[in-house]
Amino acid sequence: MRVLVTGAGGFIGEHLVLRLVREGYQVRACVHRSHPEISVPSEVQVVEGDVRNRSSMKAAASGCELILHLAGKAHAVHEVRADEDEYHAVNVEGTRHVLDGAVAGGARRIIFFSSVKVFGESTPGCMDESASPQPATPYGRSKWEAEQLLNEYGVRSGLTVSSLRLPIVYGPGQKGNLSRMIAAIDQGRFPPLPQVPNRRSLLHIENLIHATLLAMRSGGPLRPCYVVTDACPYSITEIYESLRKGVGRPIARRRVPAWLLKAAARCGDVLERVTGRSSPLTSPMLEKLIGSAWYSSDAIAQDLGYRPLITFEDAVPEMIRVYKSGLRRCS
Repeated sequence: MRVLVTGAGGFIGEHLVLRLVREGYQVRACVHRSHPEISVPSEVQVVEGDVRNRSSMKAAASGCELILHLAGKAHAVHEVRADEDEYHAVNVEGTRHVLDGAVAGGARRIIFFSSVKVFGESTPGCMDESASPQPATPYGRSKWEAEQLLNEYGVRSGLTVSSLRLPIVYGPGQKGNLSRMIAAIDQGRFPPLPQVPNRRSLLHIENLIHATLLAMRSGGPLRPCYVVTDACPYSITEIYESLRKGVGRPIARRRVPAWLLKAAARCGDVLERVTGRSSPLTSPMLEKLIGSAWYSSDAIAQDLGYRPLITFEDAVPEMIRVYKSGLRRCS
């Protein structure tokens, strides 16, 4: 089977491509021209393409039976003024172009990598696919619109479609919020957080690949969407203390009070409004630390036999090793 991976130059895409090759698939990796050259096995066909260009997506999808659609404009925590039009152009219209290419190229199945941001920015408890989407950001709205578009094409064309709703995906080499948190803790720039009993779902890259392979290989119908998470949620205190231990710092005895963090975040809000520049700490950023964003992956477990094996604590040593090796290369 030939598989097209859009967004193959990203963190998830590169890991997926390598695993698919090991599993014996013929892989076509689609990368954006602005992305640096990716390191993949010689048997991978690397093509350049932009999801905003319909003809390039038609060419990329030609002859591929299955498409893993990862390409898109990612959510940016430090974005001061989000460009709704750009999110729509890349994540919604770009998905339309991929779907048009899939239909024209004879694909049978397409899996779209969506986000739990379709539910909103935080949760009052544990949420699953039965909850009504209430996206609160341009990114979340664009992912929800893209999901609906996917389902429309599935009904109209007979494509087997499904969206995987993902929380933060982490693992060695990931360059997002967790990697910045590791660096800040290691360099003594991250304040000792208060004990916070929140619940946040995360997803290790290998657990995601496991779920993706199950969705690819399922012989039966798929639900329109599946939430995919690690086995259990984590508190920010557990995450913070695991990372402190990983970089060799003792657990902090004194912690910054929650009221002081909230006051600093409000000051950051004012600073952003006045200057138009991102602040080191704002109320939305603080909410991502101390608020809850907790989701259930029971549906994909029941339907496809998904069983996540790797936990955050398991992953920390390798994440720290990769982080430190990067420091040595830069020194």
